[in-house]
Amino acid sequence: MHSLLKLMKHRKYEILLGSLALLLFGQLLFPSGFDIQAILMIQNIIAGLILFSENKKMRALLVGILACILSLEIYSSFYQWRTGSFISTGIYILYFLTISIKVYVDIYRTKEVTSKMISAVFSGFIMLALISGLIFSLIELGTPGSFSNLPDGLQKHQDLQYFGFVTTLTIGYGDITPITVIAKKATILMGLLGNFYSVFVIGIVIGKFLNPKQEN
Repeated sequence: MHSLLKLMKHRKYEILLGSLALLLFGQLLFPSGFDIQAILMIQNIIAGLILFSENKKMRALLVGILACILSLEIYSSFYQWRTGSFISTGIYILYFLTISIKVYVDIYRTKEVTSKMISAVFSGFIMLALISGLIFSLIELGTPGSFSNLPDGLQKHQDLQYFGFVTTLTIGYGDITPITVIAKKATILMGLLGNFYSVFVIGIVIGKFLNPKQEN
């Protein structure tokens, strides 16, 4: 058991990346109409706990976030609570921001390009795109009709998550477009952040690859 925990701590970024991949694509493993999004989110928070295995305060914060998510999901399964959707979306944003900051700091501090660093870089970008989609969902909740061509129900948030990745990747297919001013501003911001992340992090990775022994 001790050796397993040690291995998990050593491979924490590989575990985080795998967990994020499962969060994004795990639903495809189940029949349509069978919603396991809450379970997928819980497994990702467990990966976050492994990431902060040496920080008791951060572990306590993530446990609190997990408890809030479970409570809101249970309540939402019985009642349609719009304010609860605001709160849960805000909690998700807080969670991914917390994990992202840890990832970005570790990317900067890492001295050499290893599988740990590459996993951290991929994880950092995925979480930036997830935050983007959550921000768009928050805007749509506050001002319905802020984005065009959105279906009703749960599919709306899934489509906004897709739009978050398209925006952060600066692809811009045009199938979903921002309509309100705040939606347009948020789209510009997330596109800029996605572009900045790609350029800045690639520069860091190349620098560490060329000078693996340099001190930060």
